[in-house]
Amino acid sequence: MKTSPQGCQKGFSIVELVVVVAIMLIVAAFAVPGILQMVHTARLQGSASDFTGLIQQARIRSVQDDRAYSLFVNAAAGATPSTAFVDLKQSGVIAAGDPEMVLPREVALVAAANAPATANLKTQLLPAASPVTPQDAASAAATPITFSPRGLPCTPVAGACSGVGLGPAAYWAFFQDSQTTDWEAVTISPAGRIQKWSYPAGATAWNKM
Repeated sequence: MKTSPQGCQKGFSIVELVVVVAIMLIVAAFAVPGILQMVHTARLQGSASDFTGLIQQARIRSVQDDRAYSLFVNAAAGATPSTAFVDLKQSGVIAAGDPEMVLPREVALVAAANAPATANLKTQLLPAASPVTPQDAASAAATPITFSPRGLPCTPVAGACSGVGLGPAAYWAFFQDSQTTDWEAVTISPAGRIQKWSYPAGATAWNKM
């Protein structure tokens, strides 16, 4: 019976290792961009979802406390809006206990004037003959998103609501990711319905999410 020579070892040659590493690098080159796209998309969608949740909190608290509450976008002068909060103290500035959210660095809340296909979104948000103009959450001259004690969007007047929700109001907010240039929007109809929308780069119309 033959036996193997003493000291004989089995393993991978340098050539085999180089081939395996090369294959792994090629696979990574294809996979990494897709993974990064998913990360950026998740950040954009998460920002819109967090903003929607903040709006829901403002609406629920308005009904629970039987008073009008507003959601403000907070930013330093000339800076990109980065923080939003529900003004439970009705002071116009963020205070301890106010629900808030902070946008990721790559996601910006953009004024409607710079958002794409706003006419298309408006036709999906409001009836054709509606006299209501959506108010922009990110505009420098924007009124804050406000809910009446009935849970309906309204125009704020000195901590209360104009017509206590009887005068219809609608709002929208637009978010863009600086890495993918994709968009998302959050709208509030005069009936108080909150809806998220998506507008990927290269799209021609807004789609419900």
